[in-house]
Amino acid sequence: MDGISLKEFFEPSSVAVVGASADPNKIGHAILRNMVEAGYAGKLFAVNPRIPEVLGIKTYSSVEELPEPIDLAIVVLPAELVLSVIRECSRKKVKAAVIISGGFREVGEKGKELEKALLKTVRETGMRVIGPNCQGINNPRLGLRATFGGLAKSPGPIGMISQSGTLGAAIQCWADREGVGISKCVNLGNNIDVNETDLLQYLKDDKDTKVIVLYIEGVADGRSFINVASEVSRIKPVVALKGGTTKASLKAVASHTSSLAGNMEIFEAAFRKAGIMRANSLEELYDVAKAFAFLPLPEGPGVLIIESTGGAGILASDMCEKLGLKLPEPDENARNKLKQVLSGFCTFSNPFDLASEAFTPDRFKLVIEENMRNDAFHAFITIFGDPIPDAAEQIRKVVQKTTKPVLVSYLGGGEVESREAARMQALGIPVFPTPDRAVVALSCLVKYSEYLRRRIAYDIVPMLSIHDGFVDHTN
Repeated sequence: MDGISLKEFFEPSSVAVVGASADPNKIGHAILRNMVEAGYAGKLFAVNPRIPEVLGIKTYSSVEELPEPIDLAIVVLPAELVLSVIRECSRKKVKAAVIISGGFREVGEKGKELEKALLKTVRETGMRVIGPNCQGINNPRLGLRATFGGLAKSPGPIGMISQSGTLGAAIQCWADREGVGISKCVNLGNNIDVNETDLLQYLKDDKDTKVIVLYIEGVADGRSFINVASEVSRIKPVVALKGGTTKASLKAVASHTSSLAGNMEIFEAAFRKAGIMRANSLEELYDVAKAFAFLPLPEGPGVLIIESTGGAGILASDMCEKLGLKLPEPDENARNKLKQVLSGFCTFSNPFDLASEAFTPDRFKLVIEENMRNDAFHAFITIFGDPIPDAAEQIRKVVQKTTKPVLVSYLGGGEVESREAARMQALGIPVFPTPDRAVVALSCLVKYSEYLRRRIAYDIVPMLSIHDGFVDHTN
């Protein structure tokens, strides 16, 4: 389906929570409370035939009793009641529904039959549906916190598509804690209708989304997914974490959302074809997303590491070599100029160890300034070890002077580290807790930059010829 048809999910003018509850321990209460506390910008309705109001909101006995048309229904009811509610929504001309309820194919044969009936009903009505068995959706910009899990309260540049509610919630919590924010987050669950391909298409055109991240276990239509991802990756980066890469985890995938994950080698080849950057862990997924959201793309693999602690510099160097990043030496002119200012305790090579000079943080800025015109350096990694105040201000000044990415790792600095890292994040300068995580994020920027240059040079839209490894799991 066209991505435009998903607008009602993320920009509804009216929302009804079907199964709203007065019990604070119920999901139907948590979702309605999240919407109220977020100050949802549209009209909010509650449906529950047993009570007159919830959280000060009048309740209605059914969807059909609602006094006006509804764009989006959030359904939080026992699985056996969902089909009749979807039919009600259709008669009321509700355009879209998020089915939070579990109890479908993930629970066994009885649930599979119920899900088949639900899918048949959805197709008959023409409604668009996310779920079932999901944690919901979030658009912080509109206060649309239609979810019960951890969620981002601040709008930001990262769009999240997840087949796991908890993993999607984890990314949201990290983004919120660091002030990075989320543009949209959707948890797919059993994705009987709206799937990851539909959402890629939608987020491609979403002006609030700068980078798209996915947690996927399987895809519904491999050919369509790769063709759409190839189109999307021309416009904005796509980063994916694939669950179900071992025999043991494939069993867990089958019992999670009952999806079929397919062969990992097929997925890796498909990701390369489509320009999808693959993450190897949840932390890496977030780190790479953060880097894409705020940093310019490097024009090559050359990196200058400036650090205050030899051990961290060594770890960064090791990771650079493992990932194919280059560590050129500063040219003689830059070294001579810096030797006139810096003490002989510094190491005037790459990594550039500032030693005790690092406690005067403008030294980091000075080293970058003297090397930023060197074409061998395409990016800079600064590593602040120990409590070094005023680091944020110095990095801010140097970032304004170069179009090359400047990545920051800050560790071992206690309260000073916390303050300075928060200041940098507020300035749109991503901070990574360890040197190797900064290097991994940079390597993905380099790979994506190389991918775009190849695409521009050859004007090729990759077409997947090995799609047979993907399995349709919607039926």
